[in-house]
Amino acid sequence: MKFKIQFGEIIPGLKIYGKEANYPVLNERDARAAGGIMLMFAVFSFAQAFLLKQFVFLQIFVILFLVEFWIRIIINPNYAPIYALGKLLVKKQIPEYVGAIQKKFAWAMGLILAVSMFFIAVVYEVRGIIPFSICGVCIFLLWAESTLGICVGCKIYGWLIKIGIIKPKVRAACPGGVCSIKKS
Repeated sequence: MKFKIQFGEIIPGLKIYGKEANYPVLNERDARAAGGIMLMFAVFSFAQAFLLKQFVFLQIFVILFLVEFWIRIIINPNYAPIYALGKLLVKKQIPEYVGAIQKKFAWAMGLILAVSMFFIAVVYEVRGIIPFSICGVCIFLLWAESTLGICVGCKIYGWLIKIGIIKPKVRAACPGGVCSIKKS
């Protein structure tokens, strides 16, 4: 496989919900599997910190989370280790393609949470309600993605389009069909 810096891929002739998808897409099954893996690490790390007051696992997870989302957004999701593992675990399933731009927006939200946690929990070693609240939000988002198939960031992206803050040339298909793919 040749090294490529890109986010999503255009698949010639791909139709999503019966409409031509001539925009970059990602396999939602890969994202959900990766979300489930990250959820397991997040819950373990959170439990260690919250129940046992051992923060080393939380700090390691925050760094892993940060690196994972940075690679996904800046380089290519396929090179992010947890995403690649998730992709491997679901490789025999039929792909469920969705627009890549919404996932990038959602993962940017994750990256913002990871950067915040990096400074709060790793650099300044803050303990208490602030890091636990941010962890709780991350765990909720990972849980919604992996168990319910709800990409909260994708829903927010769709809402920002609806109120006119984001004005894309093409509205790419969201996971579960929660936003339109008609041309703007």
